[in-house]
Amino acid sequence: MEKFFLIGCQINEIELKELLLHRYGRYEFPEMKFDEFVEFVVLAIKSDRKDKIREEYLALLPSLVRVGKYMTFDKFYEDAMGSNIDWRPTSEIMKEVEEIQERFANGNRPV
Repeated sequence: MEKFFLIGCQINEIELKELLLHRYGRYEFPEMKFDEFVEFVVLAIKSDRKDKIREEYLALLPSLVRVGKYMTFDKFYEDAMGSNIDWRPTSEIMKEVEEIQERFANGNRPV
């Protein structure tokens, strides 16, 4: 149920109707229970987001291959969705940043 409130804060009624109309050809689902409808909306939003990320991936893929930084769509999707968030303390991250800056200053590339 908390998904409903999270989604409700991120999307307005017009956007929701447009999304449902775009994905399913209609936006009224009177035969569904409320909880089912919320899950349906969440799934539609996730699917739409994944489709947009896939389009971005396909557009960037030639460039990624050309510079030797190919990655699978699953990896690209994980990165785009924020599953790569670094949860270390800020002080630890800043220490790593300073070490990288020192290596650059000394002419060494970071590992």
